[in-house]
Amino acid sequence: MTDNRPHVDVLADWRLKAITIFVSACFAVLGLRLFQLQILRGSEMARLAEMNRTQIIPLRAPRAVVMDRHGDVLLENAPNFSLFYSAQALPEKAHRNVEDDVLRWFPAMEPLLKRKFAEARLTGKMTRISADIPRPVALALIEKRLSLPGVSVVVEPKRRARYGSLCSHVLGYVDEISSAELERLREEGYRMGQLVGRMGIERVYENILRGEDGGIQFEMDAGGRHVHVMRRIAPRPGPLATLTIDRRLQEAVEQGLKASETKKGAAVVVDPRSGAVLALASSPDFDPSASVIPYLTDPGLPLFNRAIQGTYPPGSVFKIVDAAAALFDADWDIKQTFNCPGKFYVGSKEFGCWGVHHVKDFMGAVAWSCNVYFYNLGIRTGPDAIERMARAFGFAEKTGIDLTSETAGFIPGRAWKKEYRKVPWFDGDTANLAIGQGAVAATPLQVAMMVSSVANGGQLWKPFVMDSVVDRSGRVLFKQSPVLRRTVEMPQRIWERLGLAMQGVVTVGTGRGVHRPDLVVGAKSGTAQNPHGREHAWFAAYAGRPGEPASLVVVVCVENGGRGSAAAGPVARAAINAAFPLEKKT
Repeated sequence: MTDNRPHVDVLADWRLKAITIFVSACFAVLGLRLFQLQILRGSEMARLAEMNRTQIIPLRAPRAVVMDRHGDVLLENAPNFSLFYSAQALPEKAHRNVEDDVLRWFPAMEPLLKRKFAEARLTGKMTRISADIPRPVALALIEKRLSLPGVSVVVEPKRRARYGSLCSHVLGYVDEISSAELERLREEGYRMGQLVGRMGIERVYENILRGEDGGIQFEMDAGGRHVHVMRRIAPRPGPLATLTIDRRLQEAVEQGLKASETKKGAAVVVDPRSGAVLALASSPDFDPSASVIPYLTDPGLPLFNRAIQGTYPPGSVFKIVDAAAALFDADWDIKQTFNCPGKFYVGSKEFGCWGVHHVKDFMGAVAWSCNVYFYNLGIRTGPDAIERMARAFGFAEKTGIDLTSETAGFIPGRAWKKEYRKVPWFDGDTANLAIGQGAVAATPLQVAMMVSSVANGGQLWKPFVMDSVVDRSGRVLFKQSPVLRRTVEMPQRIWERLGLAMQGVVTVGTGRGVHRPDLVVGAKSGTAQNPHGREHAWFAAYAGRPGEPASLVVVVCVENGGRGSAAAGPVARAAINAAFPLEKKT
């Protein structure tokens, strides 16, 4: 027999050597990996380990402080409690226990908070669960922090309107950024949980008014509890913004609208020398400091800015446009008279007047807002000239004000009716156009800019509400310069006649309620028929010191208010008296 043992020993030795070589190679690889991690990348690994046991809570920066033209603060920041949650290193049962415990404090917000908790679990990041916790609840949660791992209560700035709802449609409001907005704005430094402007100057000047967020880095234990603060990144607050708004005028018109019968409408006060908006009010209004959710379903539409979004038939205030067109295009004789029996016929169709004015010339017709006179004037002047003049004054186009969602309004004409209504233009259409009815639609701001042009002799300015923005060191970030949109070219004598006609409204006509012997005041009242209910009340006026250019224009529209002089006139009077305080007698 052949002996195979030497062959077996050789084979065993070979296998042993192979195993030894493999094990040695493994140890060599492990050694090299340890060398790389501990020596070559030691500092990086230490940093990553540090990050794994820490969490950063982002802190919102205070937004800009907003003031009126006299430095009175309108919008500021106030301390507010925010609730944060980190789902790091917590088992599923612990998640449920913590979340159920927190939800007991916020029964009305349960759906929203559940969604936020789910977001925190999904991302594993520190997430802001609620940004507006009542102080008693915040203190109670702080006391229970040992039994609520991952829950943190942090003080952050919250937007606060110092005067409640005052000037709300100019200021606007802020809200937490949405996922869609975050995708669009991420490159600009935004992240989830930050606030963005939704309306008013908060939205238009978002990039200027926002601050730069900071944060707090905490060390955390295995249970997700904060052990101690490792570092603070101080937020950089927003700048100081100054509006053209005058708080006294704003209060006057807002109180006037709220005192009206319907408490619905708008008022605009502007400086006709530059287009600076001194007051802009819409009623009902809202509180920028409060949650916007209840306002979204309010049937009074408090978020709707009637001053720039609401379009109404302007009624008799539009007669200023007719008068300008007649004086310019038709070389109208202001001594021309017409008899007003209270009604006017175009063919067999009757058009009414609000009174029986008997024989009136141009000045008397403007002073007493005689419809019959303006039916005659409009038909003789023609719709084309009236349409051209209306567009020259800025109707049917946006004014360009630095606020959101402005509406352009509408001016009808021959071409429009032929194209869209498929019928020709009739004299009855001209009669309606002559008194600001029919398809005519304008915003209170557009009417204010038209009256400003009459007051200043033809300059149509672009209105604005933001005057300037400076950073905390005083460096100018933004300064508004008046922008002249265009000039309505007419001879000076026409502007003078228009001015005298509007002054006659105040001295002898329907606007006597705003008469001030120490001022030069011109006005036009209006009562606009409304197919959906009671008439809308209008009142438009300009005012200035004798011998000086007019420095104030006020336009008021009270929805369903009835007569313009009775419903809207008192609001205009309040604005004039606030701008030009009467001297107290001693």
